[in-house]
Amino acid sequence: MPKPETRIVPEAVPPKFFAEHLKAYEFIKDSVKGKNVLEVGCGDGYGAAYLADMASEVTAVDYDQGIIAAARAKYSRANLKFLSMEAGALRFEDNSFDIVCSFQVIEHIPEAEIGRYLSEIKRVLRPQGSFYLSTLNLEHAVKSPKTYKKNPAHCREFALDELKGLLLNEFPNIDIYGLHLTPRHRFYQRLKKIGLPVTGFYDSITTADFQITARNVRRAISFICVCGKYR
Repeated sequence: MPKPETRIVPEAVPPKFFAEHLKAYEFIKDSVKGKNVLEVGCGDGYGAAYLADMASEVTAVDYDQGIIAAARAKYSRANLKFLSMEAGALRFEDNSFDIVCSFQVIEHIPEAEIGRYLSEIKRVLRPQGSFYLSTLNLEHAVKSPKTYKKNPAHCREFALDELKGLLLNEFPNIDIYGLHLTPRHRFYQRLKKIGLPVTGFYDSITTADFQITARNVRRAISFICVCGKYR
C-alpha cells in the first residue's frame, strides 16, 4: 500500500502552518535573484511561484503527475515550469542549476533512497551553487519518547547530528540554521497554553512571526541547511 503524503496547500491549512513553511522560501529569496533555480519536491507549487518573482528561471519537480498538472494550472509564470520527475532520477544535465532547494522533503524519502536523492542534487548543482534543504528537528518534535508517533507520511526524521552527518556524505560545506518563533509569537503561545483567547493572533500569523538564526539550533522547530559542493 502506498505511503500517505502530506502537502501544503496555502488555502487549506492554518495561517501558522503555511507561514512556517513559507519562511524557508523567504530565507533564500535574495539568493535566487537572477539565478536558475530547481525545486525538488515542489508539491502544490506555491514556493516555486514565490521564488519565480525573484529568480531568472525556476524549474519545479514532483513525482506525482496529478500534483504537477494542478500546479501548472494554478501558478502561471513565464519563467516557471513544473515537471513530473523522481527526486532520485533528475533528468537534467550535470551542473545545470545555480540554486537547488528541497524544503520539508527529505523526511518523505525512503531511507534507502536518500543517498541517491542527495547525490542527484549535487550532480545538477553548479560548482559554486548552493543547495538549501529544510526538515523538522526530531528533538524538538519529540516531547515524550513514550508517546511520540512519527508522521505516517515520513520515512525518517532527523536530529541535528544525524542530519549533518548525512549531508556531509555529499556536501563538504554546510551551514545549519534553525527556525524559531519570534519573542512575540512565544508570548502568544504562552497565552494560548493557559487558556486565554488568542484567535486573532493565530488567524493573522505571517512569516514575520518566525525567525531563522544560527543560535540555539538544537532547539529549533526545523533545520534550514545551506550546502555547497566544495569547501
